[in-house]
Amino acid sequence: MKEYVLLLFLTLCSAKPLFRPSYMTLKNMMLKDMEEEGDDDDDNSLFPTREPINPFFPFDLFPTCPFGCQCYSRVVHCSDLGLSSVPSNIPFDTRMVDLQNNKIKEIKENDFKGLTSLYALILNNNKLTKIHPKAFLTTKKLRRLYLSHNQLSEIPLNLPKSLAELRIHENKVKKIQKETFKGMNALHVLEMSANPLDNNGIEPGAFEGVTVFHIRIAEAKLTSIPKDNLPSF
Repeated sequence: MKEYVLLLFLTLCSAKPLFRPSYMTLKNMMLKDMEEEGDDDDDNSLFPTREPINPFFPFDLFPTCPFGCQCYSRVVHCSDLGLSSVPSNIPFDTRMVDLQNNKIKEIKENDFKGLTSLYALILNNNKLTKIHPKAFLTTKKLRRLYLSHNQLSEIPLNLPKSLAELRIHENKVKKIQKETFKGMNALHVLEMSANPLDNNGIEPGAFEGVTVFHIRIAEAKLTSIPKDNLPSF
C-alpha cells in the first residue's frame, strides 16, 4: 500500500502542477494555521500595514509601501513590475509578500530581515540562481514558500523550521543534501517536479524526521522509487 501511495504522488508522471497561490487561498490557510496553533498575537486578523511611528515625525501615520507595489491588509503585492531585486522598505508587520513574475536573480541576506510576522512568500517565475543561507533567519513564522519557475540549482539551506509548504517546481535542482530538511517537522507539502534530479542526487537521510503528506517529483530523472531516502507518510 505504501508503494502505491508513493507511485500516486511522486514518481514519473508528467502532469503539470495546477496550484497557483492567491490572496484568498493563502489568507484562509493562514487563519486556519493560526487557529490550530493558537497564535498569541494581539492582531490575529489582517489589518492595514503601518510603519512604527518615528518620534521625530509624530504626524506621519500613513501606511508605507514599496514604490510601485500595492499594500493592503498586511499584504505587499509587487508582482509583474520588472524588479531586479527585492524592495528594501517592506513594512515589518507584513504577512504576505508577492514578488512573482519579476527578474530577481538573487535573494540577499537582509532582503527579508525583520519580517518576523511573514507567513507567505511568493517568488515564482523570477530568475533566481542564489539565495543567501541567512536570508530567512528572522522569518520564523514563514509557512508557505513558493520558488517555482526559477533557476536554482539546489534547495536552499537553513529554511525556516516553520515551513508547512515548499514549492520549487521547474528549477535546476540536481541534488538534495542531507541537511536540507533537518528539523522541518511541520513540512507537509513538497513540490519538486520538473527538476533534473536523479536517484544519486538524493543524499541518504535527506528526509530523516520529516513527515510529508504530499510529495511530488514528477518529470525528474528518477529511474526507480528511492525508498530509503523518502520521508515517512
